[in-house]
Amino acid sequence: RTPPPRRPPVRGPAVMAAYVAKRGVFIVAAKRTPFGAFMGKLSKLTATELAVASSAAALAECGVDPAEVQEVFFGNVIQSSSDAAYLARHVALKCGVPEATAALTINRLCGSGFETTALAGEALELGRASVALVGGSEAMSRCPLVLDGLAARAGGAGAALGAGLKLEDSLWAGLTDAHAGVPMGETAERLPGGHG
Repeated sequence: RTPPPRRPPVRGPAVMAAYVAKRGVFIVAAKRTPFGAFMGKLSKLTATELAVASSAAALAECGVDPAEVQEVFFGNVIQSSSDAAYLARHVALKCGVPEATAALTINRLCGSGFETTALAGEALELGRASVALVGGSEAMSRCPLVLDGLAARAGGAGAALGAGLKLEDSLWAGLTDAHAGVPMGETAERLPGGHG
């Protein structure tokens, strides 16, 4: 195997696009599940189950043997099930990807799925992998209601037994920037106005 060519000194979009095309980095299949309504027909499925369905279909469409996959990247914003922290690993294993294959779950909010594509491109460009499986998955209807641990326990300002406990919607809390005090969707609406 020949070593990969040296990186170009300038990393502008046009230079990188030409470099990646020269290296032969391509998206060969893409599948997705349908959009579902909040608490709708897909609400009983976990983010992992949804991701496995679309990933298995993409691998089948392009004829790639799961044993050929060398890196797996999956994005997930709201960990809405007990296995969500292992999303990339579980998708890989349930699709037949070898156990030794590296798998990484990331959270870059709305850009999580896109970021996985960039991470895979980097892995391919650097020669760490020749085949990667990427995606993003959410199951927002399954987001838990949470109870602040400090408020619920007898330490600090803990609540009395069975009293004063307040559940918080992790979906709304997770999609609202606590520092700026605005929901993520509102931030997305503001960006085009300020940045053209």
